[in-house]
Amino acid sequence: MGVDSLKDIFGPNNYSSSAFAICAGSAAAGAAFAKLMMIATKYLCNQMENYRLRNQINQINVLILNESSELCKSSHLQDASFKCQNDYCSKRQLQSIVDEIDRAQYSIDIAMYIFTLHDLMESIDRALIRGVLVRLISDHEMNCSSGARISQLSKLGIEIRAPDTTAMMHHKFMVIDNSTRVKEILRTRDGKRKSTYRSVLVFGSINWTMQGFSGNWENCVITSDSYLGSKFQMEFERMWKAFEDSLSNVKLTA
Repeated sequence: MGVDSLKDIFGPNNYSSSAFAICAGSAAAGAAFAKLMMIATKYLCNQMENYRLRNQINQINVLILNESSELCKSSHLQDASFKCQNDYCSKRQLQSIVDEIDRAQYSIDIAMYIFTLHDLMESIDRALIRGVLVRLISDHEMNCSSGARISQLSKLGIEIRAPDTTAMMHHKFMVIDNSTRVKEILRTRDGKRKSTYRSVLVFGSINWTMQGFSGNWENCVITSDSYLGSKFQMEFERMWKAFEDSLSNVKLTA
């Protein structure tokens, strides 16, 4: 620790006397040193917390899927512990989204054109078991497509809405634990928070299908940017209200 650091900690007026006390080994040296360590430790802890929060606020992960995404597939099938180095690995990209769903504490709002992937449905089922509230908006024609998980999700107790129109509900995004939505949920739970949470937005070109993750050229962004998250949450809420009386809504069958 340099002279400037000592001056910063003790202040310019107390620097000389404090340094002299430490060097002279006086009775006050122990107390001065303890004070020094306490202040330095507090400073370092504050810096580490600020760094953590900055990373949390600005966290972003860009997932790219392309012709290289399946090159490692056989290695994964042969060895479950395979350490994949493929930056475009479809298994890793899918797991990134599963991990975000598994971290959800209060809410998951999904707007997805088509949804067929079993791994993602299982992660949503786990979220429901934790007490997370899940809502889904999909396209009315895609709800009836081959392999669609809509009826299974409905049986799990998820309310699903879709527009009555020939135009496509072509969004592909998910908002997890948005602060506005969490506050709304907490009001119904008498404001009792069960844990801390992190707001996350997942959006991009990719549908939640096997083709999307293992055959197409696609992109997906995972971000905790509060501005983007709030914009997508607002659009989800607008659509949710607009489709409230739609004849294409899937009735709960749980």
